[in-house]
Amino acid sequence: MGAAWGRGLAETGEWLEVYGETEPQSIPLERIFATGPEKAAPFTGYLYVWTLGYTRDAPDVKVALLFPAMGDWRVKDVQAIVYHLPPVEDERAWRATLARDIRAAGPVLEAAGNLTADLVGFPELNAITSAAAHMRARSAPQMRDEEWYVKRVHRSPGGNLYQGVEWTLPANFVKQIGTRVTGALLVQFVGAAPANADSAPPDGEPLPLLACAALTRDKEVRLSEDDYVRLPLRVTPERPRT
Repeated sequence: MGAAWGRGLAETGEWLEVYGETEPQSIPLERIFATGPEKAAPFTGYLYVWTLGYTRDAPDVKVALLFPAMGDWRVKDVQAIVYHLPPVEDERAWRATLARDIRAAGPVLEAAGNLTADLVGFPELNAITSAAAHMRARSAPQMRDEEWYVKRVHRSPGGNLYQGVEWTLPANFVKQIGTRVTGALLVQFVGAAPANADSAPPDGEPLPLLACAALTRDKEVRLSEDDYVRLPLRVTPERPRT
């Protein structure tokens, strides 16, 4: 297994790049919440990172990572973030907002920690909580008038169903980050075989992960020649434990 990267339109000075694991492994759905330490699956998360560069004034940005909904697996979204490198121009305001968000989430996080500590048969819950908290602490806050957000999306390029996550970043927020903007998505792959032969995909090379980005000032500009940057993706079932 190893990571790879793909890039679109670097020669224009505005570009999109995506990188991540090209040969991840899926686990059976029933093992995610299996009781008993000998049956429960350890949490195996995979991080897929996008980064883009722009020139001139900061644009409104939309970025999507799309996974093929084909074959014998499905992707489970865990956490989406946008990285930033402190201190930013309005660092004090960003810190105050982040501290406020952490205080507001404190009771929920404490309750979740107490709950997962008691569930010895669910080691994955502890691992997911830890991984998500680590990523959230590194993510940029949602500032007033600079509120970025994500949503789950689906698309059908080439007639193939894809499922993924789309980031929406306003220009004021992008300006704070700088001319190179980076986000990431933590996912887990779950085994899911087709219910019948008619639902099975045709034999051949697996479909790639797709990334796309659009910058909008007066008009929308896409950062790839054919709408998508492609990353090879071959998901295989996890190896049996010995």
